[in-house]
Amino acid sequence: MSKRFVLIMETNGHRAHNRCLFPFAGGGITVKLLDRDRTPVRFTVVTSVAGGLVLAGVLAVVRSDAMTAKVPAWSVLVVGVVVAGLLLLHRTRWPRRTRQAFLVTSAFRQKYWVAGFVQRMHGVLDRNGIDLVLKVPDRDYDAAAQAHHLRRILAARRAYIGGIVVATEVQRLRLDLVEFCTELALPVVFTDVEPFDDEDQYPRNAVFVGYLSSDLGALAGRWLAAYLRERSSRRPHVLIVASRQHQTRQSHCATVLQAELPEVSITVNDSCAFNRLRAQDAVQSHSRALASRHGRLDAVFCTNDEMALGAVDALRASTSPVTTDTVIIGVDGTTEARTLIDTGTSPLRATVVQDSHCLAESVVDVLEKMCKRREAIKRTILDPEVYETKQRS
Repeated sequence: MSKRFVLIMETNGHRAHNRCLFPFAGGGITVKLLDRDRTPVRFTVVTSVAGGLVLAGVLAVVRSDAMTAKVPAWSVLVVGVVVAGLLLLHRTRWPRRTRQAFLVTSAFRQKYWVAGFVQRMHGVLDRNGIDLVLKVPDRDYDAAAQAHHLRRILAARRAYIGGIVVATEVQRLRLDLVEFCTELALPVVFTDVEPFDDEDQYPRNAVFVGYLSSDLGALAGRWLAAYLRERSSRRPHVLIVASRQHQTRQSHCATVLQAELPEVSITVNDSCAFNRLRAQDAVQSHSRALASRHGRLDAVFCTNDEMALGAVDALRASTSPVTTDTVIIGVDGTTEARTLIDTGTSPLRATVVQDSHCLAESVVDVLEKMCKRREAIKRTILDPEVYETKQRS
């Protein structure tokens, strides 16, 4: 089976963001009467009836003329063949368009989990006879770049059956996302980041499918609390290496830790932007600060696996007694992180898994239901799991 993957990279992401993202939002949506893809039954009925009327008219004229003049019988057959040929040409002139779905991502370069998700999504869509059109920002987590892609999708909306959006800066773009969905009038599945706080805020054609950032952070917090409790750590210290995206990951982890281990001390660094090198620098800097006051670093929670790998790099580059027994947990469940965990010799002991295969299957299933005008619930929440070493030490 041949596969077609349409990748669209656009570089207008630095355009200034306009408060009125869609100046034409709110206008009516024009749908042609004869749209073979959207209304196949109407297309077939109208063209068949029209063809029948034309043929009936021609025959009526021929029969009328036959009243006053002799008309060769073969002429009726010729006229019928010509009309039938014209009708057949009309119905086959434009082949059925390939079904396409768009995927707008918030990041790509530094978020390797997204790359894996895109690959999974492409496979699942292709299996369902749908081509994927990928819209990637030229700069990760840039609201203006995402707004540009949304405008482009609106301009070509007749090419799509619907699509998937991984939103960024939802506080800033929330109203624009509502306008986008309303103007598009096609199924939209949001994933990775929930754009609205309440189901009532979702447009009629929009839903969310995915893992909640709060659940990911809370699960990491429970794992860390159990781990530190097993080690009987006295006044443990935890560093949370995070980004300003998905802030509920770090906040819920800290909340759970403080609830289960009241004596824990927590430092949060949210400036690492899901970047491996930034995470490495953050852990090294924090370790030096702890060494100056004879402290120790018991654990590091990184809100994605790429930063967790940076934290591993930092600990391996140092032999400080501050980090001798430091344990690391990440988020995403990337292949590299799992492989490192499986060795059992790395400070990276666990990762909270967002299963990209399960997510892709769930997203496409909901998208197909919406395309078939079947009812879909507004929020489909998946349960994360912890992938860890077989034995804790």
